Amino acid sequence: MAERYFDYNATTPLDYETANWMFEQIGLFGNPSSTHTYGDQAKQALIRAREQISLALGSLPEEIIITSGGSESNNFAIKGWLSQFLGCPGHIVTTCMEHPSVLQVVQYMVKSHGFQATYLPVNREGFVAVDDFKRALRPDTQLVTVMLANNELGTLQPIREMVDAARGHELFFHTDAVQAVGKVPIGLQQLGVDALSFSAHKFNGPKGIGGLFVRKGIVLEPLIHGGGQEAGWRSGTENLLAVMGMGKACETLTERALVLHERSLRMKQLLVRELLKIPKCSLNGSSDHLRTLPNTVNVCFNDVRGEALAAQLSMLHGIAISVGSACSANKETKLSHVLTAIGLTESEIKSSVRISFGPNTTEDDICFLSESIHQLVTNLRKLLPVEMR
Repeated sequence: MAERYFDYNATTPLDYETANWMFEQIGLFGNPSSTHTYGDQAKQALIRAREQISLALGSLPEEIIITSGGSESNNFAIKGWLSQFLGCPGHIVTTCMEHPSVLQVVQYMVKSHGFQATYLPVNREGFVAVDDFKRALRPDTQLVTVMLANNELGTLQPIREMVDAARGHELFFHTDAVQAVGKVPIGLQQLGVDALSFSAHKFNGPKGIGGLFVRKGIVLEPLIHGGGQEAGWRSGTENLLAVMGMGKACETLTERALVLHERSLRMKQLLVRELLKIPKCSLNGSSDHLRTLPNTVNVCFNDVRGEALAAQLSMLHGIAISVGSACSANKETKLSHVLTAIGLTESEIKSSVRISFGPNTTEDDICFLSESIHQLVTNLRKLLPVEMR
């Protein structure tokens, strides 16, 4: 049975060309801080990778700090900025549907250091109202952290409008773009943010590597002290092969971004059209494909448990989808805070699934998925009593 993967928002397969290229570079083992030939070769490779990353994001190379991934980048941005205000804690603005590596850090700063936080609501489609954001800003607002793309709904927040609304306030604007990089064009000059988090395994790069863009001239307190790598921002010998793999993945993005984006949009339109033919199926979030990720569809099938549907798709058809995000290792039966935020009932949340695809997904895959879902939803509704669905 052929397997079909539709959980790209959880993680992506390592790009074949990137994997081969990394294997070819495996002999490049020197420490970039060493002064001999091996070290110089490693240093040059690190410089080249940083250039590839900065080109993909539209930044300066020196504005890229290498980290272990999105969670560290989010922690670094929030704690690194707010550490200067520990003696006079002020105000944080975020949203109610951020990634746990933002929400839990904000909660930590509130509970442990006395900061205050405003959690912006979202509408039924998952969007923050810019007017709500304007009203939330205070003279003592020190940090704004709002994700660019939501991992469950694919909602793209109006970051540029929010940045413009914050002009005149002396604050730090961070965006978690982990789900956006590789799926929508990223132009840091257009976004106007002070910091942006990203993670390679979300765009067909290696796992355990990512980065934080920090606009030139801004100073953060490092989370990790030691040998002063990353220009003093993050100490520790660099994971050179992984950094090089991330650079290669970014180079691929730069070359293919527009084509992949248009292709994903076409396939999303096909998928949504086919799924909505199923009785009592509704789209969660926005139906505006230009304001959402082109690869993400979150749907509710009334009277069917999402977990049952996902399990049946996997066992009977070799199809992998998700019943929520994969951002937590603790899989307790908790309702999605994202779907709760847009006003879904408990029953609707439990009947929802997330489908996310990538560059290797074909139209045949999309058709097979929609046909399989239609068949299983019909069967599950027939076989199970309502209270068990």
